[in-house]
Amino acid sequence: MIKYLSIRLKFLLMASLGVCSIVTLSFLAFDITQKGVVNVNNVFEGSKRVQTIQQTYILPLFKLREQSLSLIMAPNEDLRKDILRTINAMYQKMDEPFQRLPKNVYDQWQNYVTLIRANQSYLKDDFEEGAFINANTVERDQFYALMDSLDEMQQNELSHASDTFTKANKEANNSRYFIVVWLIVIIVLTLLIGSYIAKNIVDSTLHVSKGLREFFDYLKSPSTEEATRIHIPLNNKDELGDMARRINKNIEIIQANLEQDSKLIEDATNVVEDLKLGNLDRRLVARANSDQLNLLKAVMNEMLDNLEFRIQQEIDERTRQEQLLIQQSKLAAMGNMIGNIAHQWRQPLGEINALLMIIQVRRHFEDFTEEFLNAKIEECNRITEYMSNTISDFQNFFKPSKAKEIFDVTHACERASSILQASLKYHSIEFRLEKSEGAQVLGYPNEFAQAILNVLSNAKDVLIERQIEAPYIAMSVKNGKRYTLIKIEDNGGGIAAEHIERIFEPYFTTKHAKQGTGIGLYMTKMIIENNMNGIINVSNTQDGALFTIKLKRES
Repeated sequence: MIKYLSIRLKFLLMASLGVCSIVTLSFLAFDITQKGVVNVNNVFEGSKRVQTIQQTYILPLFKLREQSLSLIMAPNEDLRKDILRTINAMYQKMDEPFQRLPKNVYDQWQNYVTLIRANQSYLKDDFEEGAFINANTVERDQFYALMDSLDEMQQNELSHASDTFTKANKEANNSRYFIVVWLIVIIVLTLLIGSYIAKNIVDSTLHVSKGLREFFDYLKSPSTEEATRIHIPLNNKDELGDMARRINKNIEIIQANLEQDSKLIEDATNVVEDLKLGNLDRRLVARANSDQLNLLKAVMNEMLDNLEFRIQQEIDERTRQEQLLIQQSKLAAMGNMIGNIAHQWRQPLGEINALLMIIQVRRHFEDFTEEFLNAKIEECNRITEYMSNTISDFQNFFKPSKAKEIFDVTHACERASSILQASLKYHSIEFRLEKSEGAQVLGYPNEFAQAILNVLSNAKDVLIERQIEAPYIAMSVKNGKRYTLIKIEDNGGGIAAEHIERIFEPYFTTKHAKQGTGIGLYMTKMIIENNMNGIINVSNTQDGALFTIKLKRES
């Protein structure tokens, strides 16, 4: 009969059993909870009464006894008056609670108060010895008698609370046994009926799951032989039976279509493999059953038709742009070199012009001798030799090193800074170099000097562009045990936060397009890190930018 019920009715039957079980257990639990609350409340009330005896009678009584003894031991009349006021206040406060106690306890309380007042009478008559004897004999005995009565009341309350708790515990145990028996009956009935229903549902589900698993295994490696064996043998009249019949029908259709689609996918995979090897001649030919795969086929064929042309077009465009940028960079470097040479030659040319003016004046005043002319000619020769040496220095500086060699970092830094000395002086930029002798590293000295010059030139351009007051560039070379550290710092205001992460990227520049190509610092990074196996980084200081270069020393 269960076989012909729908899954909805099967679950409804199981849910009904569960609801009946829950309702029954809920009523039982509610009844037990009510009894438990009553018993717990009785125990709580007993505990409160015990606490009341402790806090309302016993503790204040001890404090009163303490004050009575303090009254006897007080060294002067002023202290006794203060203690006496305290005792009277405590008596008035405690008398009302004691009136609520049994008469015999209240009488003991009155007797104890009378004895305390007797101590006060002794002290009033200056009979301290009598007060002391009374406090340690009669008053003490009455105090302990009163405490025994209060303790007996407290023990009675505790005994009552204990009996209440024992009764509650016994009722709870009885209720627990009843619930366990009833729960076992409900569980057995629910399991018997539910397991039969669940077994029918699970068996049907397993049949469907097994068929789907076989079908998914087929999807991983489809073949015609496996396709004929996939079938879900389920004859139920419920929803799972209908599902199994529909799945069987769809599996037959899908298997037929997959064989056709897999041919196109295999062909596309082969085309992609050829594409990885650089072969753009193959095209997709097979036709699939899926419209999406046919669309993919058309797109891939069109992509293959245009890909080679686009790749070549992109290569040509990139090559042209790189050539333009490199040419622009060369022109910029040439312009910087000519500008630096001009700064270096400005003073010597002025000196030559001054010598010619002196010669002209001496000739005009006929104060012209052969010795004077030879001396001035020799001085002009010295100046022109300096200018010629300047050209040689620039030529040697920009000539690339042919092989790695061990060189002095400090000397290379001095060479780089000397190129800019005249330009820095012309723009009133202070330059400071902190030297450290013996900094030997392995690399290309000219390329390294060019890298330092790029950093110094950038710092100089920033200081000029931003018109910084009291501009300076500070460079230091420091030796460690294993590394040499070069720091270049300026007070140009630093690098913008959005630019500092990209400052070493190729073709990135913060200058106007006509003033920079964006490859100066990129080439510096390549020289330091690729050619010299060093590290270069940049950070902002309080005043400007700080470039740090770290190179491994050669012992």
